Amino acid sequence: MPFIDEDKFNSMLKGEIKQNIFFFCGDDDYLKEFYCTKLTSKTVDESLKFFNFHVYEDGDTALDVIFADADNLPVMAEKTCLLVKNYPLDSLKSEETKEFEHSLKNIPESTVMIFYNSASHIPTGKNTKWDNIIKLFSELGTVVRIEHRTPHKTAKLLVSRAKEKGTSIDYETAMYLIDCVGDDLQTVLNEFNKVCAFSCSEPVTGEMIDMTAVKSVEASVFDISASIFSGDTDKAYKILSELLRQKTPASSIIGALASAYVNAYRLKVAYNADMRVEDFASAFQYKETKYTFNKIAPFVKKTKLSSLRQALDILSGADVKSKSSRISDEILLTELISKLASAV
Repeated sequence: MPFIDEDKFNSMLKGEIKQNIFFFCGDDDYLKEFYCTKLTSKTVDESLKFFNFHVYEDGDTALDVIFADADNLPVMAEKTCLLVKNYPLDSLKSEETKEFEHSLKNIPESTVMIFYNSASHIPTGKNTKWDNIIKLFSELGTVVRIEHRTPHKTAKLLVSRAKEKGTSIDYETAMYLIDCVGDDLQTVLNEFNKVCAFSCSEPVTGEMIDMTAVKSVEASVFDISASIFSGDTDKAYKILSELLRQKTPASSIIGALASAYVNAYRLKVAYNADMRVEDFASAFQYKETKYTFNKIAPFVKKTKLSSLRQALDILSGADVKSKSSRISDEILLTELISKLASAV
């Protein structure tokens, strides 16, 4: 089914908007909101929004009422805009779907209708109702699918944004920030703003990020594994203490640790096969930054494969224990780190 992505839609916004029916979907809610706002701003004058911009939420308003509003002429403007958020279009019955199609086909040219779905995934390709709905939107208007930006693209955005904030950040450091806080764009930008304010116009460094950014569970647990590999168990316990203070579930910590050790095991196998860390990261589609595999590579190189197998067995046992016993998370995880440190 024909979709247009973020880049194509961004190009469309630079010209005259000729379509008047849009359907937004995709897994990045922040960007969907952002581009909906850009589209409405291009369509409706800010001073006349009260008259010419209407929002309908979660199916609270019947479709016949919405389409009746769509027939209203704009007030002192060329366009009126209707934003319909999260209407359960897939629940329409056959006759209702026909009425919906008829109404869409008869929207006046002076009305722009935007349908917005905040679900990260819409089931398509299996002859679902959404297939027919998206096909209808693509025939009568434009379907915009906004997906999470790649870390590479987000890093380039941060490099550009830093100049606007009177500071600078290089690409590698921007990738480090993304690794630390996750790839959700809104979270990245929030933490980036904090780091830029802290930098006081000095170039942003990894040390500044460590001091100010709130790391994701995955990044914090990766630091635990890196600390264990380097023999710094005190740091591992300190990071664990902070995660427990934040009431991070033991299952999340164990799961993230298991993922880190599985990746370390793969890396060790790659070393044994004389593969470079860069080739390994590329083959498994890992982000190639100083923060990820380059941080643990020297220690993994020295670690025996049998030790990593033992660590995975320890993690498996801890996972079973966390689900089958009443032992406290603090005792369970403290014991886990001690065993992992002994295994390496």
